Amino acid sequence: MNRRIYIVLLITLLLTFKMDLFGQSTGKILKVLSKEMNVSKSDIELDEVEADAALTEKIGAVYSYQLKGEKQGYVIVANGMGRYDEFSFFLLTDLDKSTQMVRVVKYISDHGGEITSKKWLNQFQGYKGGTLKYGDDIQAISGATLSASSITNRIHEIIDLLNSSDL
Repeated sequence: MNRRIYIVLLITLLLTFKMDLFGQSTGKILKVLSKEMNVSKSDIELDEVEADAALTEKIGAVYSYQLKGEKQGYVIVANGMGRYDEFSFFLLTDLDKSTQMVRVVKYISDHGGEITSKKWLNQFQGYKGGTLKYGDDIQAISGATLSASSITNRIHEIIDLLNSSDL
């Protein structure tokens, strides 16, 4: 009997955590997108997309996004790893799966926070697959090597997975 109660509580906590995580991410995504695009949050709609197993294994969520009712592309929520802590970011693509924007939405580590800079993240704009090497294609950041390398590798991986998916 006690075991069943613990299992139910654990499942409830996990479901609550998942909904809270993606609810917060979605709210933050809408806030960032509306500010960057200079439109009202009500003009942007995110719809969760059923992605294939290879993609969902590697990311948090995939959303299609519409601007004033017209489908524009995809928003991918994913995580990267710094030296000690995980961070969360989203990647916005157009319908051709070309990177339009990358923004870090949660970064808690004491070091490497330079990867949250819009100027540095704008280097990924237009990336649609192929080689993407930190230090060559993407400018290195002193003091943020692990985080910057991680997000570079994750973006490369995500775009490759998107390009091979049926989205």
